[in-house]
Amino acid sequence: MGNKNNWDAEAMKGTLISDMEKEVRDGISGLAAGEQNAGGDVAMASQTEQKPEKPAEPTKGVQTYIPMSMYRRLNDIKLTRGENISQLVEQAIALWLDVQEGKA
Repeated sequence: MGNKNNWDAEAMKGTLISDMEKEVRDGISGLAAGEQNAGGDVAMASQTEQKPEKPAEPTKGVQTYIPMSMYRRLNDIKLTRGENISQLVEQAIALWLDVQEGKA
């Protein structure tokens, strides 16, 4: 009996990649259109985006678990300041280290 699941991996790979590329292009176009419609000015939207600065030294990603109440507070500050959580956590750790070392 023949196998009904004859998959052509190379053909599927090409199709999947093409589909993903189209989704990315559509998403970028949709974001640009949404920014123009929502704010009327794409330049205004890009001013609030924080572009990552080139670090002065190598960086290390750190993961931690915090209570949801703290996460909500952090997220509120993130939205108010227009910064990302990574930037806020970096600031908090820098302050904590300064306090621990007697610098602040």
